[in-house]
Amino acid sequence: MTSTDSATDHQPEPWFGEAGSDPCPHGPEPKDDSPEWDVWYEVTSDRHTGSPQDVRICLDAPIGDYCPECSADHNEPVPWSLCDSRKPTP
Repeated sequence: MTSTDSATDHQPEPWFGEAGSDPCPHGPEPKDDSPEWDVWYEVTSDRHTGSPQDVRICLDAPIGDYCPECSADHNEPVPWSLCDSRKPTP
């Protein structure tokens, strides 16, 4: 935890797989300039959205609860079960 963080800043948040990745049931994203991309985008536009991490996510591909505070501190996704504020201090 950084000096400006408090335990109350650490809350679980549902995270989702990236659009077009393995957890996404809509399949991989076709090349941008292909006719297949237009169809793929039309079919998925209401299920794929942006995220605070500037990644397009698939709302049909939940990957579990993560801690956004720890994820920002560690510059990688941190599952809620491994949140720094949940670890007992010695």
